[in-house]
Amino acid sequence: MLNFKLIEKSDINKFQKYYDNPEGISLTTNILSAYLWRNEYNIKFALYNNCLIKAYFNNDDSVWGYCLPHGEDVKPAVEEIIKDAHERGQKPFIVMLTDAQRVKLETLFPSEFNYEFSPENQEYVYLSEDLINLSGRKFHAKRNHISKFKNGYPDYRFEEITNSNKEDAYKVMLDWCAENEIDIEHYEEKNAIREALDNMEEFKMRGGIVYVDSKAVAMTLGCEISPIAFDICFEKALREYDGIYAVINNEFAKTLSSYKYINREEDMGIEGLKKSKLSYNPIILIARYNATLKNDGN
Repeated sequence: MLNFKLIEKSDINKFQKYYDNPEGISLTTNILSAYLWRNEYNIKFALYNNCLIKAYFNNDDSVWGYCLPHGEDVKPAVEEIIKDAHERGQKPFIVMLTDAQRVKLETLFPSEFNYEFSPENQEYVYLSEDLINLSGRKFHAKRNHISKFKNGYPDYRFEEITNSNKEDAYKVMLDWCAENEIDIEHYEEKNAIREALDNMEEFKMRGGIVYVDSKAVAMTLGCEISPIAFDICFEKALREYDGIYAVINNEFAKTLSSYKYINREEDMGIEGLKKSKLSYNPIILIARYNATLKNDGN
């Protein structure tokens, strides 16, 4: 059986070599995201030969789903995943496959897997210049939201997150939880944001805050996926400030002009989130698939 364990901070740099992709734009190559969400989704890793295998576990320590291994010789690692699943009394379930990964798995194991589209896990990727400039009719509504906000709060300001103001970013998260009546003691994203803020320099994360009358009303925080793509990991804003999400999105995008793409992650099957992400006109929707083994006699 594979020896899976929760990723630790010391593993981030060690595992990064398996994920390095100078052209990467997908979360599949973001090891830091996996670390920050390790507790929420019970994400564990195992090494097998020259491959790194990521898996999502259930609370009873059964495997919800395996990811396609990253490394030099993927086929034996997939065979080990199948063996590991059978030893656990489960059926092999390989999840979160991008189109390229689905093709790779099908090439290695022709006609051995069934594939099902997972719409709630597709990723929304935008041209940074689109989110910066908001040009053309397709962004007319966004420009109006921003203009309304600026007219209502002419003295607002935007600051990038530093050690001197990171507690303001955390306060936005706390206020957002209160506004949405979220039980903060059991809200794992709170812990992920706290850890991200406390380790911003070490994790090479960047973020921004919008202030109105010296009150922090929006925050965002993310990290580099590759030299061409940046991942927006967290974004919170107080809804009483009409247009604030469009403002924090635009202001932070202006600081990311060196990246061609901005990845704003999945909609998780939430209809309102899907509508919001589509309203920014993604240039790429990274499809995700789940694979089940055909004729599994286990």
